[in-house]
Amino acid sequence: MESPSASDERRTKYSPVLTLPIEMVAEIFMHFLPVYPLCPPLVGLESPALLTQICHPWREIALATPVLWRAISLSFDRDSPFELQVSSFEHQVEISDSWLSRSRSLPLSIRVDAPTITLSPFFARIIPHRQRWEYLHMHGVATFELVAIDGPMPLLRCLDLSLALAPHDLVVVFKDTPLLNTALLNSHAAMLTLPWAQLTSLTLNTVSARACFPILRSASNLVHCDLFVARNYVETQTPSVTLPRLTSLVFNVPNIDNFGVGGVLILPALRDLTIVDRIRNFVPIPTLTAFIARAGCTKLEAVCVSDSGVVSEEEYRAVFPSIRAFTFIGR
Repeated sequence: MESPSASDERRTKYSPVLTLPIEMVAEIFMHFLPVYPLCPPLVGLESPALLTQICHPWREIALATPVLWRAISLSFDRDSPFELQVSSFEHQVEISDSWLSRSRSLPLSIRVDAPTITLSPFFARIIPHRQRWEYLHMHGVATFELVAIDGPMPLLRCLDLSLALAPHDLVVVFKDTPLLNTALLNSHAAMLTLPWAQLTSLTLNTVSARACFPILRSASNLVHCDLFVARNYVETQTPSVTLPRLTSLVFNVPNIDNFGVGGVLILPALRDLTIVDRIRNFVPIPTLTAFIARAGCTKLEAVCVSDSGVVSEEEYRAVFPSIRAFTFIGR
């Protein structure tokens, strides 16, 4: 049988790539992966683990290149039997443990799309590395499990969190996150305590109007905001919310006319506005006129509205000649 060294020598003779400097090969390996913070799969043809299976030199280079192992994703087939989900989860936890070690001291991107099983074993592995978390994406996580990760996260920049079970008397606190500037949250956002004033980008998905306004009031430094409002009701005495730095707003509501937002949001720096009316699938010109006037949008440059052709582009442009670009969703 041919020895590993003899095999490597033979490959080198016929594979010029093996003669490249180690640093150059490592750089090539980095381009094999999705752009960070996107996560490659733990196994398969798009996993960095594949690079360890080609030849001994490549294996040594891959294992000695921490950047290949810094983005870790656990995913599950929710349609598979529960027993298979458990088995897959346990296997992925073991693999992720080795990736955490190989990534050494680099910042981490962690992504979990949770199954219907407890994530405690995975949390036990990643919590010791909490100070390295830079991007944290967790969907379908139960609130009572999330409480366990409370603690300093000095490198965390982006939090993408969708809670599955959220008792009304339980609040999850993300403190000591001095770099956090982006949050993407679901209908349980009110259960979280974040350094709202630090955020420059906020997405609230499937939230009620009543829940989103207290959050917006605290997030006064937002530059971009994406709101998907599940229910329209806004109390008539809702105090106005001023977002002096907001330049981009995506506003998705059941019916814009039933939403008292025109006198609630004050947006003097807004340049890019998107409004989606999910029920009618168009935004009447009087409604848009009132929104822009009441929100104080004197710098508006681009507007995108849901419209299946009820109102022509010419009609919009005739009323809003100063707005440079109009685009339409649904045409």
